[in-house]
Amino acid sequence: MKVTRICALVLALGSGCAHGMTLPEAADRLESDSRGVLAEGARRLGAPGARPRIVFNDRHPCGGGRSRRLLRGTVPLRHGPDPRVDLDNATDVTIGLARARGYRLERPPAITRKFRTFTMAREGSIVRMVVQLHGGHHSSMRIDASTVCLPGA
Repeated sequence: MKVTRICALVLALGSGCAHGMTLPEAADRLESDSRGVLAEGARRLGAPGARPRIVFNDRHPCGGGRSRRLLRGTVPLRHGPDPRVDLDNATDVTIGLARARGYRLERPPAITRKFRTFTMAREGSIVRMVVQLHGGHHSSMRIDASTVCLPGA
């Protein structure tokens, strides 16, 4: 009996039912935060005139009358003589930008010579941003943001 209740609680929390937020509310948050981090990232980390580009912004059905919102945006980054230094700086700046919007670091940065990847989550993990930074001659920031499955249109 206890195991059944625990499983039901885990499923309810994981599905977004316990959050009390609708998809339109979460999608507004996702849009505002993602576009804000991309725009400020372009201003602080991009070459002069760099502008964010939204590659994908759509709703995906989850079943049971619920859906999730997905957004992907990119920004070209300026590069210096050492990609690792550029990536470390871009990582610090991007984490700071997301934290200023109420996100916490959910997964610490995975670090390689030319890449940094980390996950930021907001308020009970309703909205997540996976940030991928690529260094080198074609340096870029990519944000894949998503909501959990929620009721609403």
